Amino acid sequence: MDPESGESLPEAELLAAHSMALLDALRINVERWAVNSLVSRSPATAHKRVQEGADRISAQVRNSVLPDLVALLGADIDHQWTSPLEIVRTLVGPITSELQSLNVPAPHRDASSVALHPDDLYNLAPATFADVHLSLHDLGLAWGAAKAHVHLRRHQVRVPDRRPVVVVCAPELGDRSRFDAFEVHHVRNAQKLAEFSSHTEPDLVIVDLDRTSDPVPFRIDNAHVVGFGSHVDTPRHDAALDAGFDAVMVRSLFFRRLPELLAPVQKSTAS
Repeated sequence: MDPESGESLPEAELLAAHSMALLDALRINVERWAVNSLVSRSPATAHKRVQEGADRISAQVRNSVLPDLVALLGADIDHQWTSPLEIVRTLVGPITSELQSLNVPAPHRDASSVALHPDDLYNLAPATFADVHLSLHDLGLAWGAAKAHVHLRRHQVRVPDRRPVVVVCAPELGDRSRFDAFEVHHVRNAQKLAEFSSHTEPDLVIVDLDRTSDPVPFRIDNAHVVGFGSHVDTPRHDAALDAGFDAVMVRSLFFRRLPELLAPVQKSTAS
């Protein structure tokens, strides 16, 4: 156990392994996604200009985006200034400019899309890792869960007179009972979470996305926020990630990973 950071060597190595696995997959897939986002929307009659634009986008990925991803995922979690998806989304502007230069008409966008990404005229911005490539989905979830776990470990050490504070909003009784083995605080809704946070700062907030219509109020400053929900409700998962959730998992995967995620607050079994 590192006395300063709090995580054990296996925990640190696991997070590093998940970070590198995600980075390797991003190296393979981000450029393909970016170029395809341009080419698939461009007129076939402008082949030469499209190729020139694709070359510029590829250069942007290699010279800016990938180095930023390397720096981010290689940094200590306390010094990670943004998320990998936010770095990938910086390509939206250059791709949009290329499409506009080709006079590609922008598609109709619904009000929610405009509100979330007002400058994303062609609906390019990936909401989840899977929007870049399906292979990134599980890798992103594993990285997010490992990061949350290490975050809790560190708070446990930095405030030695208390365990990390975990707040769960899972109103369904059956789901609430699955947290019985851990020291957590239950709240019924975002208002109760805000009331709790006004006097006690949470380290981790867990939200059942199937039981809330709006994930935005659950984003708490300085807390790691993880959501879980139905595997078919991807729009709600996307909305949670756009709201700033650190990770979103399908319900079955979340509960499989729960013992690992909440190990720092597991109740003692000593009699």
